[in-house]
Amino acid sequence: FLFQLKAQAPGNMEELRCLQVINQQQEGSSLEGLISNQSCLKLANTIKAYVATVMENVIHRSAVKEARRSYFNTSEGQVPPKTSGKPSAHLTLRPQSLAQDGNSRRFGNLSQSCRHAITRWEDSDGRLRVNQAGKYYVYSQIYFRYPSDAAGARGSVPQLVQCINWKTSYSQPILLLKGVGTKCWAPEADYGLHALYQGGLFELKAGDELFVSVSSLAIDYNDAAASYFGAFRLDL
Repeated sequence: FLFQLKAQAPGNMEELRCLQVINQQQEGSSLEGLISNQSCLKLANTIKAYVATVMENVIHRSAVKEARRSYFNTSEGQVPPKTSGKPSAHLTLRPQSLAQDGNSRRFGNLSQSCRHAITRWEDSDGRLRVNQAGKYYVYSQIYFRYPSDAAGARGSVPQLVQCINWKTSYSQPILLLKGVGTKCWAPEADYGLHALYQGGLFELKAGDELFVSVSSLAIDYNDAAASYFGAFRLDL
């Protein structure tokens, strides 16, 4: 290192001398007695500032990495009751056969266009239950995967519908959000893919339940990052 610095700045012999003096000191020894001139003092302060900057960057990267690890640990289908004092949940789908419809009748009378309740969420029977009253941002994304023969006759276009439903003490669920997509896919394609996302802010009470229903269970269940359902409370 000293040889390279000498080659780059052959005229700066004073700083080289200071570096040599610092390099010869034993670990843990004080340099205060050796820094007797301004050039050495300036060099020492520069090194100190550089080390502080490097350490700050290392600490920052470590904090970001830990935050990401914490997020993914609580988003793999887990439903923590609180996150930093605020209720939240983020559910992903469990792998399943498309034939596993689940019993949608226990969810009440659903709209014909959105009659299939999704029951195969991780660590859930299909519902999110609110434990604390407040204003919640509720969101969901469903990743539909239609095989080429699902559209039926040539020229027909499948209608993709996703609904977020709200169940209170009343007997029938209330429709909170409804997303609709009509897509045309190339006739030679083996299947068609389309994601529907929606979200909104709602006032919820303790004991309320939320669930998602769709027009068809032709969903990609093998991609946990593509289909999800969750809610978190906001202090507003």
